[in-house]
Amino acid sequence: MTNDELREKLALALNDMKAKAIEMGIEGVAVASVLNKGDSVDWIGEMKVVGTPLDLKGGYNLVAVAWSKCGEVIATLADSGNPERKNLTGELGYTGGAYDEYEGCKMAFAFSGATSEEDLVVAKHGIEKMKGYISEQK
Repeated sequence: MTNDELREKLALALNDMKAKAIEMGIEGVAVASVLNKGDSVDWIGEMKVVGTPLDLKGGYNLVAVAWSKCGEVIATLADSGNPERKNLTGELGYTGGAYDEYEGCKMAFAFSGATSEEDLVVAKHGIEKMKGYISEQK
């Protein structure tokens, strides 16, 4: 699968994440990134705002938080927010980023804007949808 094809599928998965967030009654930022099968350095990333990119009342830049979660997932190849791991500079240590591998692709998805548990539900929903879109390519 080409990187352009993966990017198209990421856009679809982000739309699914947005729909899930709306269904759950939450707002924030969804991010998704994938490393193509056989590649070792070129992650493809996309983002979608669901209602608002900022939580001014709480003082959060949801774009920055979502990408921080995604960055942690890429660094650890595991869901974000592991309390036993010392955060690297730029990581916030928040739960809400999800990791999975499928058909040789590595996927890091995250959501920021709700509770950590809700963020993780949206992120994992995106990954499951992405797996379906990758399967359709076969």
